[in-house]
Amino acid sequence: MPPKRRFDPLLIATKTAFLQRIQECVVAGYTRYTTGTISLEKAPRLFQKFEDLYAVSLRKDERYRRKKTGLASATLHARLSEEFEIDFVLMFTPGETIATSLERLYDVHLNPIPYRELELVRLTKRGKDHPVFTWRMNTATVEAWRQRLHLHTAHNNENEILRDWFSLYRTIGFAGIRRQVGELVAYWRREWKQLRGDAPCPVSYPHNEPKIRPLHGMARGDDGKWRPSKGFPNSHQLPTLFYVRKKSSDGERLSKVMREVLPLLNGTSDSDGDAGT
Repeated sequence: MPPKRRFDPLLIATKTAFLQRIQECVVAGYTRYTTGTISLEKAPRLFQKFEDLYAVSLRKDERYRRKKTGLASATLHARLSEEFEIDFVLMFTPGETIATSLERLYDVHLNPIPYRELELVRLTKRGKDHPVFTWRMNTATVEAWRQRLHLHTAHNNENEILRDWFSLYRTIGFAGIRRQVGELVAYWRREWKQLRGDAPCPVSYPHNEPKIRPLHGMARGDDGKWRPSKGFPNSHQLPTLFYVRKKSSDGERLSKVMREVLPLLNGTSDSDGDAGT
């Protein structure tokens, strides 16, 4: 029997690309999933288990043959997080698989895929007659935003208000998130009118809009802050939330990340052995 091939998965570099690969797989029929986070040290053994049990690295033609025989196909997406742990999503198509007895699998139609402050859900986009899968902020994150906007408006904390604009319009522009940002800004406008009236609301522009498009009715004060003539900015004066663009799956193989990152986490390096010589 030939030896098992060592599985060395790609760790996707960016959060946006990671989310897009998951979204694309759901659309392609990978509708069952399980998620997890694992330390860098333990990842090779776990991911090798996924390869040995579920053949997550099969080619497209091999997956097609499995589908024809009623067997499920599996795929794995992994990302090195900001905490230097590995987040992963293990996904399966419909069909027979031993994963049903070994893993806690969820149906994406019944249980949105969670990832940190986001979740992958089915929503009907404006102008569409059927729902599509898109990422949006989860309920707790939206509520935290509402509380944040209310608090900073009530206390007229201009520095935090400017940070709110910057953070809100730097979110990833998936359709579901864009809708929520619009709803949050509408809520913020009502809060501003109730709490601050016609007082001009300071605005920050994370994409440097004042240099690339006219902002009628906006003026920059001596303090460098942009404000409308009165009250909350209208729809033409708001910052721009760009649509998400497709990102390539750039990243590094697990083995390379292990060699480069683990010594740093453990406080060692290749030059440590030369110390004191």
